[in-house]
Amino acid sequence: MTWIVESDEWGAGPSVLATDTLVRIRAILEESPVIVEHRFYRGASAPMRLIFEGYEDFLNHVKLQSRPGDHFLIWRYDELCRDDNKVEDAKLPDLQGRVPKHGPY
Repeated sequence: MTWIVESDEWGAGPSVLATDTLVRIRAILEESPVIVEHRFYRGASAPMRLIFEGYEDFLNHVKLQSRPGDHFLIWRYDELCRDDNKVEDAKLPDLQGRVPKHGPY
């Protein structure tokens, strides 16, 4: 069901399906995954947070999982998720509480 509340002042504005927007997103996805926060227009639910590595997966999500008015915030994964800005760096221990110092990651 589509909700359009006129008091929200619907009109021209940035569209996730605009050709120039999709061209930019496709170009980014050729270099890096993207982090997407999908906010639901009048959906009374928390935003959905996703990571896309391919353009078609991103586009399918937008076309199949969203409704008019939904809001998409998009970031480059490689610019945000770096070793120098992580908030934690930890490993899962074995039953004795040990973790490997090295490993093929």
